Amino acid sequence: MWWLVFPVFGSILYCVGGYSQNYLTDNAIQRGRAGSYVVLRLIGHIAAIILLLSIFGRAVFMMPLQNAVGLMLAGAINVIGSAFHCKALQKGDNADISIFGQVSPVISLGLGVLILGESITANQGLGFVCIMGAIMYVILSNNTRRGGPNASVAATTVVSSFFSILSDIVYSYFLFGTADYTHFAQAFFFFELGSVLITVLACIFFESWRKAVKKAFFAGPRHKQNLVHALSENLTFIVADVLYKLGLMLAPVKSLVSVVSRVVNLFSSLFITIFFGRVFPKFISARRPSKKTLMQYGVAAIFIVVGLVLIN
Repeated sequence: MWWLVFPVFGSILYCVGGYSQNYLTDNAIQRGRAGSYVVLRLIGHIAAIILLLSIFGRAVFMMPLQNAVGLMLAGAINVIGSAFHCKALQKGDNADISIFGQVSPVISLGLGVLILGESITANQGLGFVCIMGAIMYVILSNNTRRGGPNASVAATTVVSSFFSILSDIVYSYFLFGTADYTHFAQAFFFFELGSVLITVLACIFFESWRKAVKKAFFAGPRHKQNLVHALSENLTFIVADVLYKLGLMLAPVKSLVSVVSRVVNLFSSLFITIFFGRVFPKFISARRPSKKTLMQYGVAAIFIVVGLVLIN
């Protein structure tokens, strides 16, 4: 069970990086320009590629063409999910996204039924009801709260989760070779390469994204502070990506990685929101949930964990 270390620590870093991302969407990225955040992530993707090339050299290219293309496709799909994730953060906050993101195992279950022809057991059906009921509880309880999470935040998060899960499925399917570090480096290299290619295409076709990034991080009144947050967030997500992908490679059952990641991310988000919201309020954002909202999140979290256990 030692492989659990990778997705657990990866999820904690995703959560920490998510709050830096929350800060950026509050203070740097323009409304309606959430996709421009994807452009900034180029720094992390390129840094990962350079690091892999410097350590493994030409060995990263020693992979069948169909596997390389499939892994690049997984990276491209993941970038699309990241754009929707950033858009969701502009409407809600990281705690909201952590709750609504728990729909991922439900999406995995649905894709298994639609694509692989799998059947749903009674326990899985009950788990589905628990998770969706918890999410609807959060939406309906807070929909009247000004600035609170609503159906729009939930819908955007679901779309983001769909692309993230689809990326994981494609990545796992096209993994090549044995579970060693060289084969991991090869897979991660092409995953990052796919992320770079689709981001460059986005830069070419969406001039508004380029202008938004330039204004926020290189020319705006707070561009230096924004850039520091962006660089730290990039570094955090690179390490988190490596740990998560190692978990996918080493786990005996791939779907367990998503479940472990979601549970850890959920409770890490609630802990950071409560603790750091009091000690370092600027780290969280200006949209800190009230005590009543946090209690509602806690109730929802209990039902979500029960649902995840039943599904798996």
